[in-house]
Amino acid sequence: FNGSLLILPIPSVFPLCYSTDRGPMELKEVVQILEQLAPLSLAESWDNVGLLVEPCKSRPIKTILLTNDLTQAVMDEAEAANCDLIISYHPPLFRPVKRLIQKDWKQRLALRAVEAGIAIFSPHTSWDSVKGGLNDWLLEGLGKTWSF
Repeated sequence: FNGSLLILPIPSVFPLCYSTDRGPMELKEVVQILEQLAPLSLAESWDNVGLLVEPCKSRPIKTILLTNDLTQAVMDEAEAANCDLIISYHPPLFRPVKRLIQKDWKQRLALRAVEAGIAIFSPHTSWDSVKGGLNDWLLEGLGKTWSF
């Protein structure tokens, strides 16, 4: 463990583990669960949320790595762990992409994910905005209940 897997006391709306007796799940099933927890419609209009990288070859999702930011070190860890899905809170692809080149580090990470068959999902402001989500959790840390 090199510190890229962040485990926090996340609000109960976001369970740290999702288990099923069926074993590994297809990517579309995992994405559906993530979108049920925090609908993408809750995200800010400027944000880039949801499934950002979908591998060409479908494979069952057995290993998910949760990170705040997708960096080269996190991608190294995901590849070493033969990870199937990275949930990166902040979207690694944010602005429109006109070309996929090695010169840009974010594009380089997306290319590595595609080559390794790793999907990338980013929830960002949908996780912030959902009732009981990160914004509510952070406000609770102030010791007050806020309503807007």
